[in-house]
Amino acid sequence: VLADRGICAIDEFDKMDESDRTAIHEVMEQQTVSVAKAGIVATLNARAAVLAAANPLYGRYNRRKSLSENVNLPNSLLSRFDLMFLILDVADVDRDMALARHVTFVHQNEGVDGGAANKKSEVDAVPMDEDSDDDDEFGDNDKEEKEEVKPLMVTSGLLREYISRARRHQPFVPKDVAPYIVEAYVGLRSQGSEGGPQKNGDQTVMTARQLLSILRLSQGLARLRFSDYVAREDVDEAIRLTHMSKSSLTDHDQGEGDASGSSSKRKWGGEDVTSRIFNIIRDYSTSSRTLRIELKLVEAMVLRKGFTEQQLKQCLEEYQSLDIIQMNSTGTHIDLLSGE
Repeated sequence: VLADRGICAIDEFDKMDESDRTAIHEVMEQQTVSVAKAGIVATLNARAAVLAAANPLYGRYNRRKSLSENVNLPNSLLSRFDLMFLILDVADVDRDMALARHVTFVHQNEGVDGGAANKKSEVDAVPMDEDSDDDDEFGDNDKEEKEEVKPLMVTSGLLREYISRARRHQPFVPKDVAPYIVEAYVGLRSQGSEGGPQKNGDQTVMTARQLLSILRLSQGLARLRFSDYVAREDVDEAIRLTHMSKSSLTDHDQGEGDASGSSSKRKWGGEDVTSRIFNIIRDYSTSSRTLRIELKLVEAMVLRKGFTEQQLKQCLEEYQSLDIIQMNSTGTHIDLLSGE
């Protein structure tokens, strides 16, 4: 109730009592809290977004069990979350080294005046700027490059003003976008059924609640643009986020290859990412009976499936080298060679 029209952050979500679970069901479904005291029943508003973090039941996540079995939470409660991400503690030398150095640095400099240290670093940086000014020909160019590289700091006041203005907008779904959402949802449902029967407690099944999640995410993305209507790009991004959420729960080979998951050779459901992207392009070419596809359309389809632009670029380069696909001279269309 205190987080009405805001964000409610809950830690140790798996440790809550049974009575609290019953109460949060009402909050996440009706956005209200009912309180009964001395024969008086009051209904309080709880229109808040819930950000929760839960730990595995036995300290380590068991990949052979479902999410509900690992965190000991009912599926009826987990299905009410729009996005769920599985974050595993995978051993990585570079990340472990960076984390250990950061922790030791914080403890080493505990109690040291940070302002004095920052002032000293600024003084040490002054001679470098003076040396660069000696060269009249290139000094100005160096300053311009440094100004461009320097990141802009977002103050808390600016962020509050941005959120306040975004909340003023109530985006709606236009008539031309509604059929697009319906078609995307039906396609996702059919893809989920192709994988065979799903096990009990599987949170990767596309349900009607996921459709509502896509609509809510699309409206939220439209608010970020200060827009009063939902665009197709918002729907594509919402579907991509949904795919990434589900892939984090199903991808058992996440530790292989690049730790960030950007490697195009990483296995995805028994098939590498490059082949899956090409299958998307080939299936669309077969269904539309055309060998030329617009690149923007391919990017929208691939991003909607949860892949990245870097993975699409690597796929196109690999299959171009194999003479299976070919880009036109302007780089706007992809041609599938008839020999494929």
